[in-house]
Formats: sequence, structure tokens, C-alpha cells
Amino acid sequence: MTHEATHDVIIVGGGIAGLTIAWELARAGRDVVLLEASDDAGGMLRRGVAAGLEVDLGAESFATRTTGVADLVADARLPVQLVEPAPGGAHVAFRRRSGRVDRAPLPRRALVGMPAEPLAADVVRILGRRGARRAAQERLLPTPVGAEPSLAELTTSRFGARVTARLVEPLCRSVYSQSAESVRLSSLHPVLWEKAQAAGSLTAAVDALAPAVRAGSAVRGVEGGLWRLAAELEAVALRAGAVIRTGTPVRAVTATSVDLGHETLSAASVVIATGPTAAAELLGVDVALAPPVGLVVAEVASDGFDAFPVGSGVIAAPEIDCAAKALTHVDAKWQWAAAALPAGSHLVRLSAREGRHDELTDAAGAAAAIRTLTGVRVSPGDVRRVVPVSWPDAVATPPVRQAVAAAAAERGIRLAGAVAAGTGLASVIPHARALACGLTTPPTPSEGVRHVH
Repeated sequence: MTHEATHDVIIVGGGIAGLTIAWELARAGRDVVLLEASDDAGGMLRRGVAAGLEVDLGAESFATRTTGVADLVADARLPVQLVEPAPGGAHVAFRRRSGRVDRAPLPRRALVGMPAEPLAADVVRILGRRGARRAAQERLLPTPVGAEPSLAELTTSRFGARVTARLVEPLCRSVYSQSAESVRLSSLHPVLWEKAQAAGSLTAAVDALAPAVRAGSAVRGVEGGLWRLAAELEAVALRAGAVIRTGTPVRAVTATSVDLGHETLSAASVVIATGPTAAAELLGVDVALAPPVGLVVAEVASDGFDAFPVGSGVIAAPEIDCAAKALTHVDAKWQWAAAALPAGSHLVRLSAREGRHDELTDAAGAAAAIRTLTGVRVSPGDVRRVVPVSWPDAVATPPVRQAVAAAAAERGIRLAGAVAAGTGLASVIPHARALACGLTTPPTPSEGVRHVH
């Protein structure tokens, strides 16, 4: 039997965007229901257990290009502590002309792989003198105006091919899970793109915006793991009066209703805050979707890691033949993890290259990738446990975003999350809060705290 209920807002999707909107609306007195298909809210902010610790199985840090995360923590009074990465920064692995794999610290001052000081020693070490001199010419080029090209086209034409191959492309693939050929700078770092047009060059823009500190300091994390951000936000949303129904897949949506199969819910407004695949399916959009994002978390017992050989981690240039495109040395990056692990144990995250996740899911494959990326002699016996994770609905490519946005606008349905705001908490959270503020449905009396499974 179909049962109809009327609410102010129904949110489909319980990731960080959906939780943010639910909290904002509930504290404003709105009658808001959040529907999450899986058994737990949080989206890509999920936890697992490795080496006896609760660790992140999805995102583990956030960019500080906006104050969105810090503002949310303060405004919602979330009992979490935002922390800086430990000193050391990250490295990049690339192949010299001789064929030898080299590893070098990422430039101290750079954004999206673009250096603020192309002739600095740390940049020259990666690009070589010729590549660095070519990159230094970017400041002399005309202001980047007109139709915006792909990020790869932009950086290659302005800085030279080596900047794209050894800095921009590895960073895009490891951080955003997309090729620099498929994204634009304005979507990854809109402030940098706007600054470049105002300042006259990308170099000048990066110079103005990049902090004069170690590589990797443009991110922060949460003490104990980023998953705690979603867990605590869910708790405050519930206390504010939001209804959160987990294990509740949605079959269809309209601008004012949600079909659960056995039940239909109606509302003044409906928000889709799912991943791109789910959003496309709900809106009937037929578009090629991005492949899954795969990673593994491995416990490693090797004294070769005691000295943190690649700092907080390493990203791999495309020419490096390795099943992993990036490695994060968790206890080198986060002091809370180092303090919690027993002596001699280390935690490593390996981000898989497209189509090669299966190669990392056992001790032999994980050890091989660790050796290639770090140069540390690690045997399969040194890898005590491997926790594989696959995220099939993680990447919102520009074509998917455009198609989904058009379909949602045509139907009068609001969108939130990466499919609407772009990649990363720094974009997703401010967008979600702005969307919530725009939902002006008159408040109805709260029915109190409810969490329905």
C-alpha cells in the first residue's frame, strides 16, 4: 500500500552534502527527511579497521582553498579537531632520460602542480634545467583569456609539456581521479583561474595564492580520521530534528516526490545529493560514467619506512609502470596515526590506476607497488594485512555534471554534492550550505530526533 507523507524537503543521498543540508534545514525548523541507500550515512567519508585503528577508507584530507570545512565545524560545533599534516610533504616519482626512476619532494610553492617559482631548486630537480627555463617563460605570455581549454592544454601551452607530465597530470590523477585532459582549472580551483586572468599569468596567480610552506600544507585533516566529520555531523543533524533513513534506496524522483517502491514521500522540494552514477540514473540521463576509484589500505612492517623515505607519500608520473598511481604513508602524514600504531608498524594507502585495482588486493601486489613508488625493499611477508576498497560512484566528470545539471533543472530538482559543486569538501560543503539557505519552505513543527533504519 502506498503511503503519502508531506515534508518541507526530502534529500536523496547521505554523503557530506546531504548531511550538511539536513543539518542546516533542521536547525532552521524545517521538516527534512534524508534518504540513504546504504546502511550508513557518510558517503565517501567512511571508516574501516587496519592495524587495530579506525582509519579512512575514502577521503582522508581536504583542501584549504576555502574555509568551508572549518566554518562548518565551528558553526555546527562539531566535536572534532582539525589538524595539519606532519612536516615532510609529498614526493613525485618520475623516470629520468636514462630510464632510472627518481623521486623528489614536490615543489614547496605550487598549486594544482603549477610552480610559483619555476627556477627554484626543488622545481629544477623535477623538471631539469631546460624544463624549468621553459616553465619560467609562462609569466611572459599574454594573459589567459577566451575559451578555457583543458587543464592539460593550458599547462602544456603555457609552462611546457614537462610541467604537465611530471606535476599536473600525476596530481590530477591521484587527487581528483581524473586526467588533466578531461578537466578545466576553473572547476578544480576557480579562485586560481580568476586570479590568473586578473594577474596576467598563471605563475603570478600561483605566486600570490600559494603558501610559502612545504608541499602538502594546502590540506588539513581530522584528528582520528576524516570519517569523524560525517559521523559527528550526522549526530548534530539528528539532534536538530532531521529524519535520517538509511538502507532506503530510491526508485524515482520528481520535483515534489520520491518513490521508494513500497512508499511515496512528498515534499515542497527534493534535493539529489548522491554520487554522479546514482544521480544520472534517477534523472534518466544516458551518459558515459567514470570508472570506479579503487584503493587499498595496508599494514606494513618494514624498518625501511621508519625514516619516512617519501615524506607523507608519493604520486607517480604516467610513465611509471605501477598498479598504484599514488601512495600515502598515513603515519608519516598524520601524527595521531603515528602515536596510535605499535612500534615497527606503518599504514600505507595505495590508490589504484584505472583498471588495475585487483593487482593491489593481495600482499604480493601491494608490496610490488610499494617498492616501485618508494624504492623501499618491501616483501609480501612485510605486508601484514590488505584492506581493499572500491568506490563505483566517486568521480563526477564534466560531461556527467553538465548532463545531470540540465536534466535536474528541467525537472525542477535541486542538486548537491560533487556532481553540482565539483570535487572536494572545500567545494561541496559551501555549495550545500548555500543551497540549504535558498530553500525557503515555511517551517513546520519538529517531531524530534528520529533515526530510522
